Amino acid sequence: MSVSTSQITVENPQGTPECFILKGRLNRETIPSFWPNSLQQLKNATSSQKPLILDFGHVDHIDTAGLAWLINLIRDARGQNIQFSVVNLPETLLNLAKISDVDGFLPLQ
Repeated sequence: MSVSTSQITVENPQGTPECFILKGRLNRETIPSFWPNSLQQLKNATSSQKPLILDFGHVDHIDTAGLAWLINLIRDARGQNIQFSVVNLPETLLNLAKISDVDGFLPLQ
């Protein structure tokens, strides 16, 4: 299954319902259309009985809007008892998180 919103794509490979691979640009242009379904996708995948993983390895651009999206997703997911970890975070995102002093909130794997 693949979901696309302008320049960001989320792939959920068959056979690994717990893994979400983000591809493209996660920024102020793509977040508004991407944000509304993010939590619902995680909620739908929680039945797999495996920890959920967001893979950022194919994100080629991320800005502060992408960081804000991730922090809010973490908050909203915790509020609904949805656990996930993030892998392959771009150096840009890690630097933004450190500068913003929120790197400790990221559920890194």
